[in-house]
Amino acid sequence: MMRRLLFTLVLALAAVSAAAQGVYVASDKSCYVAGDVIGCSAFCKPGPPVSYVELVSTEGSAARTRIALEKGRGAGTLEIPFDTPTGNYRLVAYVPGSEPDPSAGPVISVFNTLGTDRVKDGVEVVERSSAGIVASQSGYGIAADIQGDSIVVHNTSGSLASVCISLYREDSLQGAGRASIASFKALDSGAGGLGETISGRVLGADAACATRVLLAVPGSKTDCYQAEVAPDGSFQIPTENIFGNVDLVCIPVGADKGKDCYVTLDSPFRCPPAEGLPKLELFRAMESDLLRRTAAMRLRASEDTLSVSLPVHQEHFFMNHECISYVLDDYTRFPTMEEVLVEIVPQVKMRRRAGAVRIYVLLETSVKEATPVWGEAAVMIDGVPVPDCSLIESYDPALVKVLEVYPYKYSMGGKEFDGVVNLRTFKGNMPGLLFDDYVRIYGFRGCSYPVALRGAETILWSPLENIAGGGSKSLDCAGAEKGAYYTLSVEGLTDDGRAVYFRKTFRR
Repeated sequence: MMRRLLFTLVLALAAVSAAAQGVYVASDKSCYVAGDVIGCSAFCKPGPPVSYVELVSTEGSAARTRIALEKGRGAGTLEIPFDTPTGNYRLVAYVPGSEPDPSAGPVISVFNTLGTDRVKDGVEVVERSSAGIVASQSGYGIAADIQGDSIVVHNTSGSLASVCISLYREDSLQGAGRASIASFKALDSGAGGLGETISGRVLGADAACATRVLLAVPGSKTDCYQAEVAPDGSFQIPTENIFGNVDLVCIPVGADKGKDCYVTLDSPFRCPPAEGLPKLELFRAMESDLLRRTAAMRLRASEDTLSVSLPVHQEHFFMNHECISYVLDDYTRFPTMEEVLVEIVPQVKMRRRAGAVRIYVLLETSVKEATPVWGEAAVMIDGVPVPDCSLIESYDPALVKVLEVYPYKYSMGGKEFDGVVNLRTFKGNMPGLLFDDYVRIYGFRGCSYPVALRGAETILWSPLENIAGGGSKSLDCAGAEKGAYYTLSVEGLTDDGRAVYFRKTFRR
């Protein structure tokens, strides 16, 4: 009875912490080894397009990720670096325009089995044996049971519920009490949108020359954005959510060749030091469990990218206009781009005026009216604007897979063009293209893809499940070892904002 009271008290204290957040993040388990992956499932009020999630200790941020949100729900992963010191951390989540609460969020224990670094004053070595695992069960609005190699989750709340489901192994590395969504009350989270707003500044001796900034992701037709530069050099560009780890090409418009200016990007992450973290206790009985978990981490849990609807601009230029495509392998290969345009693409021509290279496109109206009218074209390689057309003249045609022509007016960088010519390469990452110094390319860690996890420690992690009121969901949980202890955790919100949860620790 005393153990049950202590378990209930831990849940209540964790729930109070959860209630203070604008975003609640559930994880697939509460203990990890360095190099592992944390599965995250986010809950908040509908509106924000993205949530920032950080793994923080008293010394600051150890890892961070973006999670795309749709109607207040999202999922992703956070990779724990191999050099992360041993200790307790907090999983802190917040949305654009809000400040993180360093005292709120679930406590995550990390064990570095590859090094000896520890969080300063955050680890205590004790002499004791491993505490026994207590079988327990609690829940509200959700019921669940194990039927052979399947988990069957029942929604008894009477309303549609969006939940995350986790089945993970318990051992001596249990760590601090796992947070609960039980008393979570989502705070107002601001206006919505299709993605986050990227901000930055134009710097350099000639920064005043830049009037606009262009941002583009190589290989993407839709991830090309622009914004005006403020008198102080700052800018803000609303974007769609950008997914995955990509290159972000940043071009200051108005910075002619040789100008001393460039674009820098602001980080949206606040990196707060965590507050109220308990010390992580280490004792010799953990050794066998740490060895087992390290072996499981090296094998890495399998990941299945979930099929979810991602927001896309419905009025994007490249999505709403048909293009004329030329697959260059269908034609004789020519050694220069000028010859390719002359011999293969009648809608495009290259000219030199006053020592500068210009590329022109045959207007759509001239095709209809049989009157040849040519207009200046915006030129791109793999969806990235090329400010200097001489780069196209010297570009190797052997790298180009498809040449696309859009004979429609297009506005970019404060200038209106009469068409667009886009060269799609085989690799999709602008191989062999050398920009001038004022064009900068930064590594950009976009939103992590929502994935389901399966492995030896996390038997099942399904972060985005919708269950109708009175309905059930069956999931495969094959792989659980006989005789070992496991915890089944289901957490979520109903469509009217009520928290539902179920947690059961049992022996298989």
